[in-house]
Amino acid sequence: MAAYSSNQHCVEKLLDLSETHAIVATEDIYDESGFKLLARGAQISREMQDRLLLRKLKAPLESSLSVHDGVTVGELMQGALALIEEYPALAHIAGGRIARGILRDGKSLHIPPPLCLLLTCVRNGDPESFRRAQIVAAICAGIAGQLDASSHDAQLTLVASALHDIGEIYVNPEFLHPQRHLLPREWKHVATHPHVGQLLIRDLTNLPVGVGACVAQHHEREDGSGYPGQLPRSEQHRLSAWLAVADAAAALIDRGEESGERISLALRIVPEEFDRQTSDVLIRAMQPLGHRVSRDAREGDETPQAMLGRLEAASGELRNIVDRQRGDLLHQLCDKALELLDGFIKSVRATGLIDVDVLSGEDLRDDGLLAEMQVIVSEVTWRMRNLARNLFLRVDAWNDDCAMSEIQRAIELLDGAPDESRPAAA
Repeated sequence: MAAYSSNQHCVEKLLDLSETHAIVATEDIYDESGFKLLARGAQISREMQDRLLLRKLKAPLESSLSVHDGVTVGELMQGALALIEEYPALAHIAGGRIARGILRDGKSLHIPPPLCLLLTCVRNGDPESFRRAQIVAAICAGIAGQLDASSHDAQLTLVASALHDIGEIYVNPEFLHPQRHLLPREWKHVATHPHVGQLLIRDLTNLPVGVGACVAQHHEREDGSGYPGQLPRSEQHRLSAWLAVADAAAALIDRGEESGERISLALRIVPEEFDRQTSDVLIRAMQPLGHRVSRDAREGDETPQAMLGRLEAASGELRNIVDRQRGDLLHQLCDKALELLDGFIKSVRATGLIDVDVLSGEDLRDDGLLAEMQVIVSEVTWRMRNLARNLFLRVDAWNDDCAMSEIQRAIELLDGAPDESRPAAA
């Protein structure tokens, strides 16, 4: 008979919630030896921490609990509608009649009690993450409306939007701090959250398989540069592209009217990264804003030349490995990474903004132009860091110290200096 260990970080959040909400056992809870830990109808409390953490259970703890006055789907969708009024860029994406109708219809959707419990933990313990889920839901409604989606597809993506980061409850909160630069070995714990979310949906609910697939793949990319699986588009669920684009845009949408240009640049900088039809919906929606981003200079910002230097140095390291290693797994991994790096370099040069040596003195006094360069550097730096992390994940899984030693320098070059302009867990 299977026995289940409770996740420390999840239990901590449940116990925090129990101080303000009644969390009740929906059935008797037993440990693996058959000892009853909690009777049906009883409430959990902080005093039960050791019992819940130190003993293995007959069933997952989350499957046996519900919360009174917890999050409802109606609350989540109503919040998404309210945020449309708050952010100009979001209004351009999801402010139309069809998108608002999709969100209003979404209030009748069902999310099973175990996941409503976890969403309530998010709302109470991490309001910013809960707000992010509402923004992602609004963007997905806008995408569905513009693409004339079926009711089934619109509703599936709304549920997936609400749950897309639910797996973060099981991650050490220290790794989710927005200002912390995670080393690749730390980030691998964060990188599990899409898969954890999919397992929760599969094991605790009867929601459609597509919901879990979209949650699992919301950080995957069309060119295979995403995580946790580095899946090519052919292996992704057909609706995961909506959630991927919405999540990427949501990370930038709270920057006032300037967020429109930032979103547009982020979706265009590497053309092969996002589904073109989906990203074009947002790019077109941003055009009426017509704002050029303002410069947000920070001490220590990397210059375009320095970033290109790191790109080319990392490319050289990987090419040396490819030349030395013929046909093995490391050779194949580095060969794929080189394809992505070449794409980054081509995309950056195609903007015409990165070659600052050819800009005139007047151009260099143009704050708008310099701000666009800053955004491009930030976006490419972020993609380099994700590539470094993915390389680490793949090689770490092999338990091959020699291979890790071979590729370590390339990982360090790609990882670079901290970039505080994007969320650490994105």
